[in-house]
Amino acid sequence: MRTLYIVRSNPLEGREADFNQWYSDIHLPEVMKIEGFLSANRFKLADVQVVTAQAHGYMVIYEIDSNDVPGTLRNLRQATWLNMGDSIDLASLDISIFESIE
Repeated sequence: MRTLYIVRSNPLEGREADFNQWYSDIHLPEVMKIEGFLSANRFKLADVQVVTAQAHGYMVIYEIDSNDVPGTLRNLRQATWLNMGDSIDLASLDISIFESIE
């Protein structure tokens, strides 16, 4: 079964460059060291939208490759060594887990 861990987020006001540097250069490589994570792809909200009001400007789609998704999520929660930086707006963070329909 294919499982996606989707994170939608925003940088703090005036910290977009710091946010992008931290996310791409520090956070993604750290998360990819956690057992169960297979891939990660970052996206920025496009200028063209069907619905103009959007709550998040950035999204990461992680693919989990594990028969034990709860265990992978436990691995993530227990990774206290993750550098969460200081440029992400934690109040706007939105995380969803999707699984494939078979």
